[in-house]
Amino acid sequence: MPKIVDSEEYRKELLDKCFDLFANKGYANVTTRQIAKELGISTGAMYHYFPSKQVLFEQLVDRISWQDVKLLKSIAHDGTIAERIYRLGQLLIEYEEHFVKQAVIWTDFYHHHALAEINDNPVLQQVDRRYQEAIEELLDLPDPKLARFVWTLINGILFEQVESAYSFSFAEQIDLLSQMLIAYCEKHLA
Repeated sequence: MPKIVDSEEYRKELLDKCFDLFANKGYANVTTRQIAKELGISTGAMYHYFPSKQVLFEQLVDRISWQDVKLLKSIAHDGTIAERIYRLGQLLIEYEEHFVKQAVIWTDFYHHHALAEINDNPVLQQVDRRYQEAIEELLDLPDPKLARFVWTLINGILFEQVESAYSFSFAEQIDLLSQMLIAYCEKHLA
């Protein structure tokens, strides 16, 4: 009797394996054929699930963003703004390796694509909005621009971990960011 495969679950498993592959080797440095080999599937099976490497990447970042939003929602939304900012900072520090790998993947992808192509990509736009909205909800911010700014600062810290050999520790930077956000929010949102 043929084996019954849940295609959606199998696709998710393949995407999860691609996360480390792209983080370790880079998006631009692997071909679809190499990805299929690393995943232990045929190139035909690869194209069955992902018509192109870019579609695979888009599905990967979409999946990761949903997982990250779920993680953000897992930390309590109650308490003062200072407590919520502190919990966000602690979550980022606890999952530093994951978030830095994610920044590695994004950085490599950005280096090999035109800015207009990235800015016009509806999947990447939606993923970016998803993170911003999750931060806005978590911190209960009254202004989406403030959530956007927080998301931009977090990204800046992550990208510095990837790009700069002279950066101070991720935890120190997140702690400093948390202190700055708490001071700002207590002054302007009280």
